[in-house]
Amino acid sequence: MAAAGIGGASAQSLPAPPSATQSPPVAVKGWRYERRGADMHIFHCEQANCSAGSKVSYRLYAADNPMTLQQFRESQDQIVKALQQRTPGQRITILGVDGDKGTAAPRMFRARRLTVTPDGASEYQVNGLLFGKQASASLISSAHDEKASNDNYAKFMLVLAPKIR
Repeated sequence: MAAAGIGGASAQSLPAPPSATQSPPVAVKGWRYERRGADMHIFHCEQANCSAGSKVSYRLYAADNPMTLQQFRESQDQIVKALQQRTPGQRITILGVDGDKGTAAPRMFRARRLTVTPDGASEYQVNGLLFGKQASASLISSAHDEKASNDNYAKFMLVLAPKIR
């Protein structure tokens, strides 16, 4: 799973509060938590109802990011090019990009992608950005099944959105 920040924008991660070293800001029951670095929160599905092996990660950022939907679309194209160059033979297809227009908070952008590795394995990803008045967040869900990737994204978005409004 690739971790991307808030597109091409120059976002600064929020400093981790001392208590965040013990537990994540938000979590979904039934997922194994792993912290990577100061601000990456990764969750691993280990049960059938979320498609075992699926992952979801998020990062929190400062509020007031003026990114537009068009800028998000462009950043997704750049991310795909960079990821394909990093792994020769890997194919990434953007399945769709959607989101709110304008720059007022709250707003959300979402891109759905299919990655096919050189050995033929497929992974579906949903990469979303949520902009609020208190904070912003990037959220990435990946699974070998498109429905699981979308469902897992929605589960985490439901608990993450109130945190940044």
